[in-house]
Amino acid sequence: MIRRPPRSTLFPYTTLFRSAELKSIRNIRPSFHSIFGLYGGVAYSAFQMVFRGVEPWTLSHGLPDSHRLKPASQSKPIDYPKPDGKISFDLLTSVALTGTNHESDQPPHLTLKDDSVPVKQNLEIYDGPEQRF
Repeated sequence: MIRRPPRSTLFPYTTLFRSAELKSIRNIRPSFHSIFGLYGGVAYSAFQMVFRGVEPWTLSHGLPDSHRLKPASQSKPIDYPKPDGKISFDLLTSVALTGTNHESDQPPHLTLKDDSVPVKQNLEIYDGPEQRF
């Protein structure tokens, strides 16, 4: 049986990780959504990596992710290769490799307010993008 450290031991690490690591790279992804595009994003990312994210501003993505998603009718399907067992794996093998450990009858921690939205909107309009995360 694996013994986990008490939660009080883990809390300072997660707080430190969030504040130091994530704050230092907070502007890298939004920099690619600027008016300068790819090259501006690359230049800003290099600047940020050199100065370790100490700039006093935070860039915005501009739009939420939901506004950037195109309907399935405007996108062509991606033909993914079959899992080869060396670089890519099937879903059950991938889950096993993550080391996820919980009871099979454990209730989900995320629930939907309205169960009809995934069928009427996500599946019908966007072809169910949640299945490709």
